[in-house]
Amino acid sequence: MIDKQRLQDAKAGNVKEQFSVGMYYYEGAFGLGENIDYKKALFWLTKAAEQGHVKSQHSVGFMHYKGEGTQIDYETAFHWYTKAAEQGYTPSQNNLGCLYRDGRGVTEDFEEAFIWFSIAAEQGIAISQCNLGLIYLEGKGVPESLIDAAYWINLSRGQGYEYAIELWHEHELWKFEDELFERISRQISKYKKT
Repeated sequence: MIDKQRLQDAKAGNVKEQFSVGMYYYEGAFGLGENIDYKKALFWLTKAAEQGHVKSQHSVGFMHYKGEGTQIDYETAFHWYTKAAEQGYTPSQNNLGCLYRDGRGVTEDFEEAFIWFSIAAEQGIAISQCNLGLIYLEGKGVPESLIDAAYWINLSRGQGYEYAIELWHEHELWKFEDELFERISRQISKYKKT
């Protein structure tokens, strides 16, 4: 059962409590899956998202993308992912890249996908590193580059991301290990000089 004070605070406009109540309904009581109600979750998370709460913006985007508590609506997902991505929220930056890449809720645009994947990948997000590697591997929005693909997929693989591990072997990207070592050594040298 949800705490009455928390619910009152959420109704009064407390963004932190709106997010908390929304997540309660999304995940269920204590994250145990009891009392899950996606429509109520979407209601409260949207209230918080409208006040600029970045995790709520991402969650509302995700719920519209998946059709949880609402119909699948890629345009609305795009809207909320954009709001959160522009605030620097890396999961939204990656998901925004996916929407641009797949043309869901927005016109397909590989250059925009590249930009958003790059922003998140530079922050160490494994799935974004893998997605960026795939763009280089397929030459979509950028010139095809196996060495750049190997670089980003290797970073993702180093974090244990399973799909990156598969791509590493499937495309024999291990053949570029010497070149990757040289590239990383040059980057370290530049870093030490500054």
